[in-house]
Amino acid sequence: MEQYEDIKSELQQELHDLQQNVEQHSSFNNEAWRETVKQSSNELYWLNAFLACVVAVVMIAATVAFALIKWPWWLILLFDLYFGWILADNLFAIIGLRKADVQSREGLLSLRDNINTYSKRKRTIIQVVGIILFLVLEACLFFYDRWSFFAMLIWGALLNGPFGRKRTQEVTKRYDELSEEIDELLKE
Repeated sequence: MEQYEDIKSELQQELHDLQQNVEQHSSFNNEAWRETVKQSSNELYWLNAFLACVVAVVMIAATVAFALIKWPWWLILLFDLYFGWILADNLFAIIGLRKADVQSREGLLSLRDNINTYSKRKRTIIQVVGIILFLVLEACLFFYDRWSFFAMLIWGALLNGPFGRKRTQEVTKRYDELSEEIDELLKE
């Protein structure tokens, strides 16, 4: 009987040691997971901030150039609306990503809400409106300035075609992965 009690106490001690080991590994994985989420959100923030700056510089430079070559104001405004829409897309994407609070449950919920707010449907709507603005701009350029029409058509086909689609798919994938990582953290 005494031998049974010794084995029982030994097994309980081993079980206790195993539980502590699992808790330590779990908290380590949890912290590593949180750090990954923070790093991913920070990378997405800087990517979209950089693209917003590039679009703003292109928009300002193009507006000045088009004013110098005497485009009508309404055509310049249409061009600026198109680029402004792309700029808005990038700015909407960075909301809540800069200093994401990944340590608290409320911070993770807020980050997930920000990511879900910028959902696939919203991105699709922004892309469709951008395409419509681009097509209207192209139609106006066709009747006003054929050289600019062909230059914008080539720019749209080369830059927005394969590169824009690939960039959109990559960013969408990164947002989806970040959302899944946040969901995993919220489960724990």
